[in-house]
Amino acid sequence: MRAPTISMIGVLKRIGSIKFALLSPDEMRKMSAIRVITPDTYDEDGFPKEMGLVDPHMGVIEPGLRCKTCGGKVDECPGHFGHIELALPVIHIGYVK
Repeated sequence: MRAPTISMIGVLKRIGSIKFALLSPDEMRKMSAIRVITPDTYDEDGFPKEMGLVDPHMGVIEPGLRCKTCGGKVDECPGHFGHIELALPVIHIGYVK
């Protein structure tokens, strides 16, 4: 037996449009779970370092720990992104005329 397709189950939807855009720096900061300020990953005891590259606010990878943003465990948390403040702007050549 074939897997059901859209036409077989009687549901047909058309996508009217799709919009792609870039986020402004302020929008990225607002959506970010944490500001990363240190390149360190783990402290002396082996736990993720606060405001580091694997800060628990961005999700967890160790069993038994919980995400500090959503409270989920490793298999429950979707992951959250952080941001790094750069000293100078970075220009992407694909967006420059």
